[in-house]
Parts: sequence; structure tokens; C-alpha cells
Amino acid sequence: MISQFASTVSSSVHSYHVPWFMYALVVLALVVYALIEAHHTKSDHVIQFKEAVKWSVFYVSIALLFAIPVFFFISSQAAGEYLAAWAIEKALSLDNLFVIGLIFTSFNVSRSLERRMLNYGIAGAIIFRLVFILAGLELLKRFEWVSIVFGLILMRAAWKAFQEARGSEKIEKEVEITDKKLWKIITKILPVHPEFVGHKMTVKIDGKRMLTLMAAVIILIELTDVIFAVDSVPAVLAVSPDRFIAYSSNVFALPGLGALFFVYPSVATKFWALAWALSGILAWISFKMIAAPLGLHVNIGISLAVLATLLGGSIIVSLCWPRKLAEHQPIHIKD
Repeated sequence: MISQFASTVSSSVHSYHVPWFMYALVVLALVVYALIEAHHTKSDHVIQFKEAVKWSVFYVSIALLFAIPVFFFISSQAAGEYLAAWAIEKALSLDNLFVIGLIFTSFNVSRSLERRMLNYGIAGAIIFRLVFILAGLELLKRFEWVSIVFGLILMRAAWKAFQEARGSEKIEKEVEITDKKLWKIITKILPVHPEFVGHKMTVKIDGKRMLTLMAAVIILIELTDVIFAVDSVPAVLAVSPDRFIAYSSNVFALPGLGALFFVYPSVATKFWALAWALSGILAWISFKMIAAPLGLHVNIGISLAVLATLLGGSIIVSLCWPRKLAEHQPIHIKD
């Protein structure tokens, strides 16, 4: 029974044959992203709404176009998994942007520094996602019960997404409590200067080297993203347990967040039903991860169809029945 259980889990962790130039395309995409953002942030350019929309469309287009070589040089199933994993990561990242916005407001981050700080956060997230995805895949291979643990984590995430979709007032309070704890840890371990000092990460005060407020807030954003990764990485691995597909979907989903941040309020309002769809998607993936080790397998085509129906349906519902969302209350992280 145990050996059958283990073989069931390990069979769900598959790997595609990926040509070397596909890895080169991912690296090229990261280099292009770095060059674009370096150009925009060197002069503290404040991105405006229309410009942010254009860059968001650009990054989404690049991500969707990458599915074409995945389809032709890997497989049609891999392309479907990539698109589903990318869409899930993108949708989950909206919550991350919401929290980052609350953090920026709490620390009175100037508009001229927001994009620069976002890029530092995104760079860290790209690195950490690689570590978490590889670790998650290794755990799935070695320990059969991890699939059920991941499923339970996603079940909790689905419940939180459901509460958020209902407009629960607990969301801001939970964020405030969590980030206050993280901020206390940061300031207890590291010396932090209470002010922004241009673009500097460190400053010398009375002969003592300290982190600037900008550096400390970036660390807070990174730690917050690590917490979000606990939900997003299992969700992506449930869709595609292939390291290339899982990581490339993250690589193409994360860079565009820098531009999407500046249009997020409009997107969240226009596509209000997406929050409900996200709850359903997480619940569905949770079921898949818990059921797989028990011998209940869902065809990948059916799974992708469910995800597409939930996402597509939420967009149609949002456009047909527009709704105004309640304004979120600011949070206070510093005492």
C-alpha cells in the first residue's frame, strides 16, 4: 500500500525534455527585463497610468508568446501547463501587489522610489522562487505525504481568498499584524536608520553603518513575498511538476508586476470577480493535490478546462456586471 502510494506521487512529478535554447530564451527575457527597468529607474522616472498600461500589455504579450516555442519544441501539454501556471501566478500576485501598496503607504514611500523598490523586490522574488520550486519538487519526490500537505496549504489559501472576495475587514488587520511582526524582527536584528536617504541602501551615522529605511522596507517586501510563495509555489507545482515549466511561468509572470502595480486598483475594480475565481481555482488545485496520492487522478485537459472556465467566467461576469469595490483602510506597521 505504501509503495503504491509513493509510486503514485512520484509518477505525478514528471520532467519534459527541454532543448537548451529554451533555457537561453528565459535568460534572455530576464536580461531584457533588467535593461528595460534599469533604463526607467536611473532617473527616478514616475510611471503614469497610460504608460503603466502599455508596459503591462507588453509584459503579458511576451509571456503569452513564450507559450508558442513551448508548444512546438516541448509539447502541447507543456504549453497548456505553462499558460495555466502563469495565469495562476499572475492572479495570486495581485494580492501581493495589494500588500505592497499598503506597505508603501504605511512608510510614505515617494512615487519616484516605488518602481525602483518594486524592481529590487521582483529580483529577489525571481531568485527565491527558483529555490522554492526546486525544493518543492525535491520534497514531492522524496516524501509522498508532501502532496497532501501542499493540498492543505492551498485549502487554507482558498478559504482566505474566499474571505477576501466577500470583502472581509480582517484582511488589512491580518496584513498589519503580520508585517508589524516582520518589521520588529528586521529592526531588532539590523540597525535601521528611520529615514530615506536618496537611493542609498546604507548610511553611516555617528561612525555606525546602518540600513536606510529604503533597504529595510525592501527586506520587508521580500519577507512578505516569501510568505506569499508558500501559497503560490504549491499551486504552480500542482499544475506542472516540471521544473522548467514551473519556473519559466514565474519568470514571465513576475517582471510585469512593476508596471501592473500602478494600474492594480483599476484592474482589481474592473475585474472584481477574479477574487472569487481565484478562491475556486485554489480549492480545485487543493482537491487535486490531496486526491492524487490516493489514486484519484484528474486528466490534465479537464484540469486546464476548469481553470480556463473559472478565469474566463470571472472576466465575463466582471465586464457584464460591473461593481464598485470598497476602499481599503491604511495600515500602520511602525509603532
